[in-house]
Amino acid sequence: MRWLKAGLWFLTEWVVSLPRLLLASIVAQLGLMGALMAYAKLRNRSVENTFPQLDLPPIDLGEHTVQLFDDGGSVFRQMLFDISLAKESILLESYIFERDEVGFAFKRALIRKAREGVKIYVTFDGIGTLHVPERFKLFGKRRNIRVFEFGRLKSIRSFVDTNMWIRTHRKILVIDGKIGYLGGMNIGRNYARTWRDTHLKIEGPMAANIAEEFIALWNKYNKKHKIKLSYPTTSNEHVGICANDPIEYQLPIRQTYLDAINDAKHHIYISNAYFLPDPLIRATLIDAAKRGIDIQIMVPEISDNIVVDWICRGLLGELMEHGARVLLYRGTMIHAKTMTVDGLWSTVGSANLDTRSLAANYEINATIKHPAFARQMEAMFLNDRAQSREINYQAWRSRSIFIHIGEQVLQPARGLF
Repeated sequence: MRWLKAGLWFLTEWVVSLPRLLLASIVAQLGLMGALMAYAKLRNRSVENTFPQLDLPPIDLGEHTVQLFDDGGSVFRQMLFDISLAKESILLESYIFERDEVGFAFKRALIRKAREGVKIYVTFDGIGTLHVPERFKLFGKRRNIRVFEFGRLKSIRSFVDTNMWIRTHRKILVIDGKIGYLGGMNIGRNYARTWRDTHLKIEGPMAANIAEEFIALWNKYNKKHKIKLSYPTTSNEHVGICANDPIEYQLPIRQTYLDAINDAKHHIYISNAYFLPDPLIRATLIDAAKRGIDIQIMVPEISDNIVVDWICRGLLGELMEHGARVLLYRGTMIHAKTMTVDGLWSTVGSANLDTRSLAANYEINATIKHPAFARQMEAMFLNDRAQSREINYQAWRSRSIFIHIGEQVLQPARGLF
């Protein structure tokens, strides 16, 4: 009886202490995040560097032509050239649209085409462009240009509105419903000059699918100025478009990753800027490693978010323990979101392997099933691997105990990113 009373007393004390334990945990997480961010600022993590680039030629895939870009300077020049040839419409969406020389170049190009009678629709995210001056976001009262700021923060109350945590993280350009671009590159100097990223151009019928994804989001949230354009969507054996809609709980991008990992027979090469996979994705990767699949995961050695770096490192040990190889990209930030499998299947897009991208953001990825394209993806990965250093499991384990503790303290915050 005495043991029962002692047990009940302990349980009661534990329940009463729960709020304090939870508060202490939150305070510890916030304190560590604040310290890391302060350290990152002192260290000046905005690394500017050059990196080796590949000049990858376009690939014909039947009725489609696709082209990979591994640097912003090249893709922005091509995008601006294609904008100059537009006859009917230009649909542009970017999570970030910077007020710098790159942003001004796109703004001038769009205004020029509007004067020629081309219909222009521009979307950017309210959080992604929160730091951008309001004046730059305005295109004036010009005919043929409509601008929509998705999830605009109207007041401090917006931060407690759950819908405001849903963002559009997509990077889309569609010209006349015939040429489409998507990938990881926002519009800004970092993507043109500094960061290593991946973007894709698709010329052919599948560009209409990208256009329809743009129009669907615009018309859902901007009922005052609906887009009346319509493009016929299609399906194709080589090229596919996969888009997340968190409001409708249509989240196919995560499943495409899971299916491709499950189907792998030989190798999986992943490049991801913010690699915070959920338990099922981690378990699926571990199962693949146990089957003998060569899994190589490339993440930034130093990203633009030191908290994500720490959370990511805390997740990598389990994967390395089961045979996955981890590569830390050096010299600059790698912002790519790609995977290629078995020299046949590949994906390029805007979605990170984190909770926000896979469950809470509007995202868009392309899937390409063709060996010629996969060869280019592998060449790009190997080129990046030459810029990386590999960290093995023993080296990971031998780090300071305080680093391991810090990484575990931050794990509950993974869902915020």
